[in-house]
Amino acid sequence: MTDLLLILLGSAGIWGIGLALAQFLLPESPSASQSKSNLAELLGLGLVMGFGSTALFYLLWAMTGLRFTSGLAYTWLSLGLVLGVGTLFVRYRDSKRRGAALESASAAELDFRHLCLGLLIFLAATTVIQTLVTPQRFWDERAIFGLKSIVIFQESTIQNESLLNPDFVQYHPKYPLLIPLNQAHFYLLMGKVNDRWSKIMFPLLYVGMVLTFLGVLLRSTIKPVRAWLFALMLATVPAMVPWEYGFLSGQADGPVACFHTVALLYLWSFLCAMNRLNSESSVLVRLPIIAGLAAGMTIFTKDEGIAFFLVDLIALFIVSILCFRKRLLSIASSIFQFALTTVIVVAPWFFHRNQLPSTTEMAYFSRMQITTLAEGFSALLWAIQHLFQCMFLEAWKWGLQWWVLMLSLCAFPAKAIKPHQLFLLLNLLGALAALIIAGMIAPTPVQEHIGGSSLRFLMQISGGALLFIAGQWMSEAD
Repeated sequence: MTDLLLILLGSAGIWGIGLALAQFLLPESPSASQSKSNLAELLGLGLVMGFGSTALFYLLWAMTGLRFTSGLAYTWLSLGLVLGVGTLFVRYRDSKRRGAALESASAAELDFRHLCLGLLIFLAATTVIQTLVTPQRFWDERAIFGLKSIVIFQESTIQNESLLNPDFVQYHPKYPLLIPLNQAHFYLLMGKVNDRWSKIMFPLLYVGMVLTFLGVLLRSTIKPVRAWLFALMLATVPAMVPWEYGFLSGQADGPVACFHTVALLYLWSFLCAMNRLNSESSVLVRLPIIAGLAAGMTIFTKDEGIAFFLVDLIALFIVSILCFRKRLLSIASSIFQFALTTVIVVAPWFFHRNQLPSTTEMAYFSRMQITTLAEGFSALLWAIQHLFQCMFLEAWKWGLQWWVLMLSLCAFPAKAIKPHQLFLLLNLLGALAALIIAGMIAPTPVQEHIGGSSLRFLMQISGGALLFIAGQWMSEAD
């Protein structure tokens, strides 16, 4: 019972750190109604930023040569509780001072929102319970992430010979450390290893992703009911929950889906703001920075984040050329802010990573050659057929999001070429192309490489698909 209390307090502390950061980053809303609806965004982004900032704090602490202690973990917990309570108090005080906005929704709409809220709470509670009833049991969560978190806790540092031994770390010494550092934080609080309780971060990131998705949509539409509906659709994608390799496990694919979806949310919101000539300058500055933080956290979670970041940049560049030629300087500045923020977040990790030994890494960039692509061309048809089958022919098992995406594209083709929607389409196509190319140049057979990772990869980009669907069917706010 004491361990459970410490886990809850530790999670609250992480959330509090994230709430303070989210409150600082989120653009101010001029109206009380937007402020009220944005509470979901604050709570969700707080969870996401909390786990990301906790891992970055521990990384920087270790890189200075200092050791991890229980006192450090309790200090972080206490700081988070103080900041979280203070942030919520200030927000409540500001909302009271501005006055509550009158709701214009009908009784039926309010009932629907309450129904969606009840379902989201039920999904969140059941996801937390399902995650905590099982310890780490899959290969990746134990051999790649769980093992490192135990060593970090026991040795009180990331500078340890065991983490350099290829045999001991299962030939994955260069895997990012966001997950192990957060798990080690919980172990430091409990004073022991408990790989069941440390899995609390995964369902909480699921909750953070859904709440942030809801909050951004509420801020972006004049019909809140639809925002609630699409948030519920995201929360019920089977590939995320209840698939056992999704947010119910201690693997990195769920957190990657969370951080990548949040990055897309704020880039999408930024392009929506750019499309409105009366957008506030603070919005155009802060949204790319939030997206950059989330993109950096994606990279710090798993190497796939590098590909996502590059695809984001390419999609932004294409949309800028096609849609914002008269404002290239303004949007180029924002894209630079996004890229620079991402680089700043991941720079400490890559500095530390350069000191780690190379083992069986795929080395995709060095294999990106014409001859390698030509040799892998025979795998192209198989990869496309395999992805098509997973996305469309097995929709009953993994989710209807890809069918609904195609339906939404056909229903409103004019909306699909708006800057924010076009960005998502290019992003999804770029991500799929990156997966296929990776399969073509990988030293392992494509059936093994893509066949074993395609479902998890598709889960990671499902948030982007749901966001495109939402953008097609929502009425945009002025």
